[in-house]
Amino acid sequence: MKNLDSKDHPFSQVIIMIPPSVTNTHDYTQYTSVPVTLQFRDQPDVMDLCTANVETEWFMITNSYHLVSRHVDLMFTPGKFVPVVPFTPATYPFCLKYPYCKEIISLAQRWNPRNSKVVLDMDMLYHTKERNDFCREWTERNGEDGSDLYAAHQPMRWKLKEGKIIGPKGPTGTDYLAYLGREKLYGKMYKMTDRSLYGARAPFVKVYKKEEKLDGMTEDELARR
Repeated sequence: MKNLDSKDHPFSQVIIMIPPSVTNTHDYTQYTSVPVTLQFRDQPDVMDLCTANVETEWFMITNSYHLVSRHVDLMFTPGKFVPVVPFTPATYPFCLKYPYCKEIISLAQRWNPRNSKVVLDMDMLYHTKERNDFCREWTERNGEDGSDLYAAHQPMRWKLKEGKIIGPKGPTGTDYLAYLGREKLYGKMYKMTDRSLYGARAPFVKVYKKEEKLDGMTEDELARR
């Protein structure tokens, strides 16, 4: 937050999602001129995409392990001004040989079996109204906290893996894209570009790689380090 005003970015508001047990008394007006809202979580952090009370028409998400890039260069098509969003093809070299990515595409294909694109959560420019419709259905399927994502839909696999499936625990940008594909909307709302061919500029830069890895480990994994 302290460096936000020194960056070239298009963001007009910031929502900070914090646990209900945290007492946050920071006066963010001394850090940035961008309006900041604090929102206490009522669900796990993996549900932030769906639970953030966004009032703008479009929004992006990040986490505390990232900073806003020095120059956030969001691209739009000329004329229709459609957002350009980079994707990774769901092929073996770029995705399917990695368990986490393979699980992302598997979950997304519950929405649209023909989906073959993986979008990083922080690359997607979300349309708030469509996000709301998507999240309403996502929570109906998987529970308000995402607890049914695997347990209800793949009970035998969940049991065999003892609840330790390598994959996302909440909604993803790829789920959102697949939902729009099912609704025949994403071709109207977005221009997709293959990052394996043309690259992409990250709007957020990871600065705490080790901390993010450690926070994502289970107690057993930490004990074996």
